[in-house]
Amino acid sequence: MAPILTLNPYEMFMGINITFGMSVALAVLFLARGWWGVVISIPIAISTYILWGHPNSGYIFILEAIILSLIINSKNGDTFLKKGTVLIWDFAFWLLLGSPLYYLAHKYLLGLDANEAFLIAQKSLVSGTLNILVAYAIYATVTLFRNKRLPISTTISIQALIIVIIYSIIVLSSLFTIRGLYVGLIKQKADAINNTFEYRSGVLFEGYVDAKGPISDVAQSMLDYQREFTFFWTKIGPNQELYASGPLAHNQGNLPENYVDVTERNLFGRIINNLYSGSANKVQLYFPDNTAETFSVWVSRAEDSYLKATLFKDDEKIIIIYPAGKYFKQIGNFYNLSLLTLNISFLIGIVLSTMIAWLLGKEFRFVLHGLPSTKSKGEQVPEEQKRLQLSPISEIKELAGEVNERTEVICKDKLKIEELNIIAQKQLNTAGNIQKCFLGDRSPSKRPDISLFMRPAYNAGGDWYDAFDLDNKTFIVVADVCDKGVGSALFMSVFRSLIRYSAENFCADPSDSEPLDEVISSVNKYMSTEHEDMLMFATVFIACICNKSKRLDYVLAGHEEPIFLDAQGNQHSLEVSGPAIGLFPEATYKVSSLPFTDGSILVGYSDGVIDSRNLNSESYGHQRLVDLIKEIKSKSPEVTAVTLRDAIVKEVDLHMNGAEQFDDITIAAAIL
Repeated sequence: MAPILTLNPYEMFMGINITFGMSVALAVLFLARGWWGVVISIPIAISTYILWGHPNSGYIFILEAIILSLIINSKNGDTFLKKGTVLIWDFAFWLLLGSPLYYLAHKYLLGLDANEAFLIAQKSLVSGTLNILVAYAIYATVTLFRNKRLPISTTISIQALIIVIIYSIIVLSSLFTIRGLYVGLIKQKADAINNTFEYRSGVLFEGYVDAKGPISDVAQSMLDYQREFTFFWTKIGPNQELYASGPLAHNQGNLPENYVDVTERNLFGRIINNLYSGSANKVQLYFPDNTAETFSVWVSRAEDSYLKATLFKDDEKIIIIYPAGKYFKQIGNFYNLSLLTLNISFLIGIVLSTMIAWLLGKEFRFVLHGLPSTKSKGEQVPEEQKRLQLSPISEIKELAGEVNERTEVICKDKLKIEELNIIAQKQLNTAGNIQKCFLGDRSPSKRPDISLFMRPAYNAGGDWYDAFDLDNKTFIVVADVCDKGVGSALFMSVFRSLIRYSAENFCADPSDSEPLDEVISSVNKYMSTEHEDMLMFATVFIACICNKSKRLDYVLAGHEEPIFLDAQGNQHSLEVSGPAIGLFPEATYKVSSLPFTDGSILVGYSDGVIDSRNLNSESYGHQRLVDLIKEIKSKSPEVTAVTLRDAIVKEVDLHMNGAEQFDDITIAAAIL
């Protein structure tokens, strides 16, 4: 597309064409980055050579693409595109480098005089400005169209949009205004020429009767006075009569062979010829033939041009040939002044649009980044808020008022939420403290030596422990209600109370063994029938330490397997007794037993211990806990329950290494 746009230029003024191929190259550069702009500028350069017969324009186009590619591909390139300052960079290129190179190339390489080279340089500035505007308009449109409001979408700033809109309005309005004046001037000259032709042809039609007879005094006077005109009269018919007068009379109405008809290729020729549309009359514009269409050649051809009018009346035909050079000279003078005016307006436009865009961007940045916090009743309005509300832009004033109102509502809601959060936090802290008091602790002076620990993930948790004595036996409970937080803590209190109550009910009488299976079954049946709609269940490990018979009776209901080491440090496995309680009303449980000797170790724990994770999401693990307890046992055979418990907690915390605790951690350590 770029070469096609280059080979089909837009005729702005006489002999001056604007090509739009570079707008495609620059638009691709803005959208694709990299060096695509340079790649596309190469066929454009070749097209300019075909169009104008010299490579100078092509070299400058490639240079423009290279410089803008370096700017766009720099670390600040995205900012230049986003804010539209690339327009300023390109205008600076043409003002300081591109146009001067045009001047030097056309003056010293093509041999134009200084005035003509200066006009070409001014034209290049106009062409460069139009191309960068078209390219950036394409980039802005595509960016806005394909933006899907994704985090990685390309954006464009309001400053850039303001620059391109204001600058485009100034440039296009200046261009079309001068273009309109130019066309109006041509029409004025065309009307004047048309009046001249009609007057002179009318005098000749009335003043000359035949080729042999005399002509009127008025006609003769006109012929004598208008010596630059060539008149050729003929009477249509079998006996043609001829009369010729003027410099080209000997050619019988024909121009020299080196002249070509450029009427349809020239705006001036088209306008004057259209005045005779609908009739046999016509006016044609002739230039000396030359294939090299440089501006200097075009100017010299225009100076030597002719207008040829062919007019009919009845059976008579008159051809009037008139030098058109002076008309083009007058049009050229207007063009010279207009081109200078255009470039001055472009310079003013880039400065003005940049200034307005900067001021508007400043206002929007102040709105977005300078909004003050809402004031309390009776406080003075902050100075920055006053400035915002006194913005010279009415929309910003309205936006400021709306934002302030909504901000005030948000701040009030925020304060209310903070108050409610403080209340809720106090209640949670109270719940946690109550839970700690509810769980209690065991005196280290009691035997067997038992130490208990529970740290919830939140203020209150669903884990619990218990240790109590009945019938000269010691009972230990470690359990975990599903989920965590306040809801689990509430159900924990229910489970704990039911287990303690059932144990006291079933195990209070003296006996060699305790019906732990009945204790757990009764709690399971109640919870799974009375609260089945809540779907809350608990995993439980309950043990009875019979010091007299040196036997450990236990029920393991869906809970993590406790760690049991005998006095020699050997590990013994515990059997699963049944599922978690609170799920299946008809579930059955069995009591299992293990013998022990003095110095044996029992550690019950919740899954929060072995599932605790570090910053790399690595779990602590069951085997690691077993190895830790064995190591402690081997190093300190007389280890106390508190020392064992604290060592486990410390090791788990070292493993987490600052990672967030996501589950309750519960430990019950006993030295049997």
